[in-house]
Amino acid sequence: MSKWIEGKLKDLVEVNPTVKLIKGEIYPFVSMDVIQSSYKPVEAKEEREFKSGGAKFENGDTLFARITPCLENGKIAQVKNLKNGKGFGSTEFIVLRGKEGITDTDFVYYLVTNKAFRENAERLMVGTSGRQRVDKQQFEDQIISIPDLETQKRISSILGSIDRKIELNVEMNKTLEEMAMTLYKHWFVDFGPFQDGEFRESELGMIPKGWKVIRLEEIITLKHGYAFKSKQFSDEENEKVVVRMGNFKEGPGLQFLDNTKFLIDDSVDEKYKLKPNDLVIVLSDVTREGRIIGRAGFIPEDHREYWLNQRVAKIETEKMYKYLLYCLFNSDLFRHHCITSANSTTVLNLKNEHLYNYKIALPDDKVIFEFNKKMETIIRLILENEQQNISLMHTRDYLLPRLLSGEIDVSQAEKQVEEVL
Repeated sequence: MSKWIEGKLKDLVEVNPTVKLIKGEIYPFVSMDVIQSSYKPVEAKEEREFKSGGAKFENGDTLFARITPCLENGKIAQVKNLKNGKGFGSTEFIVLRGKEGITDTDFVYYLVTNKAFRENAERLMVGTSGRQRVDKQQFEDQIISIPDLETQKRISSILGSIDRKIELNVEMNKTLEEMAMTLYKHWFVDFGPFQDGEFRESELGMIPKGWKVIRLEEIITLKHGYAFKSKQFSDEENEKVVVRMGNFKEGPGLQFLDNTKFLIDDSVDEKYKLKPNDLVIVLSDVTREGRIIGRAGFIPEDHREYWLNQRVAKIETEKMYKYLLYCLFNSDLFRHHCITSANSTTVLNLKNEHLYNYKIALPDDKVIFEFNKKMETIIRLILENEQQNISLMHTRDYLLPRLLSGEIDVSQAEKQVEEVL
């Protein structure tokens, strides 16, 4: 039987632990936008000079967003692979770490991602509307209850095994996506399979004879999403998922690892409902670097309903063009087009004409058919991995609150996880 300990958070967990960084030195930097909801690891995507401000942390520390709407959106992650083990990031992070002999560092991550903990943190927000932040003093003084250290480690091991499998699938999909993009570049950029044939001059340069230059408007139609309101967020269990900007990541594909729910009533037109294998594209980006703008992915085939949000669009096209368009939209060349076309000092937004007027070299149906045969296996594996991650996420999110409350016995949970991994 586990012995439970109750006390103030600051007495059981290291809150904003001391990390010594040298002013003027370059360190890995973690910005708020690289943290993905319900995805455990986060790595620095850039390096910056440390001047004085910002949250300081080490590998294994948990970054907890304290500002609205990042906290409500689940911006919580555990840092990994920092160069030389140290880094810094947004001032809006609270840094958390296990306290020696009392709390396990991995357990701390699961403790603060638990819905009950997050909801309590939301109640501790102060400040003006739209810029509210968690009050640090009240945050540190909140009372928590935790099991003994040995039980914490077992809980961390159970939930960690699920998150490691999710991470493995994500990394596997990155490799598959690289394969898909390499194949696309070989066929439609370098024209590798056609080098022995004749070429002709075109407005896009030399292209294989028999190919034609078209505007995308000739083969696609954009269908924009619905402007879901914050009042439609729900804590009720349902099987409705709204495809949003947050489902897109750097690189191709989609992720449905967050557990934000929506109440979708009769006021939402059925035309915004998506079908399995629909191709969707993100039309906006809050970062000036345009990390996700123009990215595309397929809707998975599972038991849930998927609905289209604003700033995301469905690409209506003939089935034969879907793999070609998927690769095109995720290519570096198209990404550059999107960033320059939607150039802005604030939010980047693509307009219909930015896509419709884009020109590509299109081969005959026989070439596209051969390309699709090679792409089909890759895309199928990507979608299978995404689907498995959705299932794993549900298992993890079912077990997490029950393990942290003692409702489920640790040994019982260990057996349950063994069956799904």
